[in-house]
Amino acid sequence: MSWSSGDWICNACQNVNFKKREACHRCAYPKYGGPDPSTYTCNNTEALAGDWYCTTLTCGAHNYASRPNCFKCGAFKSAYPSDCAAYQYGSDATIPPGWKSGDWICPRMGCGVHNYASRTECFKCKTPRDFGAAV
Repeated sequence: MSWSSGDWICNACQNVNFKKREACHRCAYPKYGGPDPSTYTCNNTEALAGDWYCTTLTCGAHNYASRPNCFKCGAFKSAYPSDCAAYQYGSDATIPPGWKSGDWICPRMGCGVHNYASRTECFKCKTPRDFGAAV
């Protein structure tokens, strides 16, 4: 992904938006002003008993109780701790559909996309695979 002058990051969901947008493409939070980002609920849907919200980096999608994994990013219901960074699947873990051993999630806040094991940097934001890792 390439940035252009004027592109902006949403204060509520950390999505990168084009300069021309007056509200976030993902959650509709306004570019300027708006309610407190920490209490803003985007795309609010009615949650029923047993429903759950994905805790993967930047997903937060509402999932029905019957789903074992997130409909949006494929994360399993309890596979990711909420404070995860570059989570990497190993051969002994259950791999979501379309993933292979060694695939990883970008650790940059606001990105969190799935990357193939062969990549050394995120294909979307170019953040290095080991960004923020303990030395």
